[in-house]
Amino acid sequence: MNKASYGIMALAVLAVCCFAFATGFESDATIDHDGDTDVFKISTTETFKINYVLDEADADKTLKFNAKVVNRAGETMANAVSPSTGTLTSGEDYTITVTVPANPAKYTLVVEYLVDSEKKSEDKFAFTAVKPIVLTVNLKADDVTLNLEDFGVYFYIDGEKMEDSYKTITMKSNGTGSVSYDWIADPVGEHRFCVKAVGDSGLITGLDEEHIFYAEDNDYSLVTALAFIVLILLLIYAVRVYRKPVKNFGKPKSRR
Repeated sequence: MNKASYGIMALAVLAVCCFAFATGFESDATIDHDGDTDVFKISTTETFKINYVLDEADADKTLKFNAKVVNRAGETMANAVSPSTGTLTSGEDYTITVTVPANPAKYTLVVEYLVDSEKKSEDKFAFTAVKPIVLTVNLKADDVTLNLEDFGVYFYIDGEKMEDSYKTITMKSNGTGSVSYDWIADPVGEHRFCVKAVGDSGLITGLDEEHIFYAEDNDYSLVTALAFIVLILLLIYAVRVYRKPVKNFGKPKSRR
């Protein structure tokens, strides 16, 4: 092997070492939600874990964070994060609680990280606040003498089993009952759902029957903006009409 080959190998090893060193101490910020969804019910609370890893040069410095929730216009939602500021330990999870705004719309959780009061990084988590879609099915036992106490059912939406929809039902003495499920989703358009029993529940009218429903857009921010624009235009029109001079045609001439 000639000297040129040794030189190339040495450079390759040096490059790998430098890459490993750089990636091993690179600053890293994360936001993790306790769940696998970014669609939340309005006026509820959600838990997040934030984490930031200091690089080696900043290892002995103070690490703090500021957190807020903003709407699509960039406006900060009041009292939406608790705590909204605090001190972190590098590499350790820190839990914050987000209060989902009451207005259905799209929002973003923004967390900025400061090292000795200097902003070093920023991380974001986009989510949608929605009103739940309430699905209800009325059930009736074909035979009221059947023992139908606390039998379980699941809701299926568009053919998919909703794992959090499990309900237990006790039919009334006349063999009737109902079951409801709050679907937390942001699905615009037509959908189908049904209720299926867990195991054998006898002959019950209402189970496995498909129902169709339509979901509208939960984001009212655009509608609100358009309504505001229309209001401004109406005010401008009203002012122009009010200030428009009235022509004076004079007094009518009297007849002789």
